Amino acid sequence: MKDLQFANTIASLRKTNGLTQDEVANFVGVSKAAVSKWETGLSYPDILLLPKLATYFNLTIDELLGYKPQMTKENIQKLYVELSQDFATKSFDEVYSHIKNIIDEYYSCFPLLLQMAVLLLNYQPIAGELKDEVMQKIITLCQRVEEYAENPRLSFQARSIEASCQLMIQNPERVLDLLGNGVEPYIGNEIIVANAYQQLQQADKAKETLQVSMYQYILGIVSIASNYLMMNSTQLGKFDEMVERTEKVIEAFDLGHLHFNSTLIFYLTSAQGYMMQNREEKAIVMIKKYVKVAQSIEFPITLHGDEFFDLIDGWVDREFDLGSNAPRDEQSIKHSLISTIQDNPVFKPLLQKQEVRLMLTNLQHTLGCD
Repeated sequence: MKDLQFANTIASLRKTNGLTQDEVANFVGVSKAAVSKWETGLSYPDILLLPKLATYFNLTIDELLGYKPQMTKENIQKLYVELSQDFATKSFDEVYSHIKNIIDEYYSCFPLLLQMAVLLLNYQPIAGELKDEVMQKIITLCQRVEEYAENPRLSFQARSIEASCQLMIQNPERVLDLLGNGVEPYIGNEIIVANAYQQLQQADKAKETLQVSMYQYILGIVSIASNYLMMNSTQLGKFDEMVERTEKVIEAFDLGHLHFNSTLIFYLTSAQGYMMQNREEKAIVMIKKYVKVAQSIEFPITLHGDEFFDLIDGWVDREFDLGSNAPRDEQSIKHSLISTIQDNPVFKPLLQKQEVRLMLTNLQHTLGCD
């Protein structure tokens, strides 16, 4: 109990309520000296006395002890950013040990557990010999949230994160158990919700509902296209058509600026596909587009809307546990933007070309990674 605030709490409560140590002692059934020791931190009450003390001051036992098992959304965001920065400056083992201590202290704060799972998943690639242990830790955290969180949204997010982990460790059966084995027919609930807001004369909420839905569906199209491309890498005609159509979506909604990550993944996947098809010139075109988007990224990175999606920012701040913050520290993001091309074996033949080397050199310079 040394990290709790019981001594300060009990002394403050007694004085605020205008009570003497004798009065507190008489109610609980101990000596005045015992109460004095509690207030100075020299000793603590027997555990059986805590309910009576809490009742006396009209508090919960947690409040009496000064124990706060839950963390606010703002504090979770702040902690996530601090830990992300720690990964950039400290050893993985040191930061991971700190994270485990935080998890133990707030093991019933499910929003925090979920964000710690997200954080560890983002940095698991640099875990070295701890990779397997970290992956199992992420899965365990997700399963705890799935089982005990009363918030359906948290449980849903936890299932998605666990499914990603299970896919990474090649456990597809568990993925299907978690997410189902098919695609449900589209119902369009967001349209119904928007119309309900209209009937309630809440036009702003109706517009936000539809705009956010459109935003997510457009990003979904690009993300799905990136995966679908690789499944059709041997069908040149379909592959080319997918690239062409998806690029039109990216250009129409300026996704390079609105959501650069999904755009970069698409260009990267397209370049990989072209290399698998031995079409190096087309791969270079995609890498050039990748580099152009990467060079246009504004740091510090935030998730945001634009002139068209002008209702997104409020939704992001309200609905995302991390708010608009990036999921990794700035240096790690910059490094991965370069290493994704430079360290990818499929692009090795292209690195011999002066044009590609010059593009990567310019990217390094723009990002300040010379």
